[in-house]
Amino acid sequence: MKPNKLKVILLIAFAIAISMSSCMNSSGFSEEKTPTDNAPITGTLSGKINHDELDLNDKASCTFNRFPWTVEKFQELQAQVSTEPQGAVVMVLIAMEIYRKYPVIGEKCLFLTTTENEHDPNEPGHMSKDRIIHRLNELLRRTDDSYARPYQVAAYLKGAHQQNGYIPEKPYTVEVEIMNTNYEYNSKMDAKFIQYYVLTGGKDSGKDIIRVIKPWDSKYYLVDNFPGLYSQVKELPGSKTWDDTMFIK
Repeated sequence: MKPNKLKVILLIAFAIAISMSSCMNSSGFSEEKTPTDNAPITGTLSGKINHDELDLNDKASCTFNRFPWTVEKFQELQAQVSTEPQGAVVMVLIAMEIYRKYPVIGEKCLFLTTTENEHDPNEPGHMSKDRIIHRLNELLRRTDDSYARPYQVAAYLKGAHQQNGYIPEKPYTVEVEIMNTNYEYNSKMDAKFIQYYVLTGGKDSGKDIIRVIKPWDSKYYLVDNFPGLYSQVKELPGSKTWDDTMFIK
């Protein structure tokens, strides 16, 4: 084969490889084409969480009418609810469910609702691969493993529990209660961490710990630490089945 012809072939192969890689994210998933997502989306906030200091009487909730599946609709709901701490946990749960259905879009949404402590320092725009994404793939996307829990997010919605097959009440509501832990100031974010319990019907404890903060340069409260949310809820009873399109078609 002539050298010039070989160079042309190699250049074509390189261009194809670059084109293919541009359609993939760092987790190896192709960019998704989703159905139109333009129906109204609304969220409301109830109760209170003291922004400045611990108040053991604090309880709050966030209610929303549906799950989005595009970044634009996700941000529309975020603008409505993440001005308060309880809205941040709702958004991270929604992002987890989007990730289950559309992993590239879901990771973008997870990035938007979490602090830099949860991001991958080596890959701008992406979540921590060794912790969060690895765990979410095991928990939400694998179908051939007893570890998988496709109903993980449902277990944090009011009314859903193991015995009723994790069927939540509508409109969807997430409830939180403050922890007996003093707020901790973070100088880099120039704000205080708030730790509280997210109520769930999927754990014997009935709750999981989550930490949020509103960094000085953020319009919204963001989730800073949420490992409990991606640890297994109790398995669905053998007599129950799970509708894979319950939240996102």
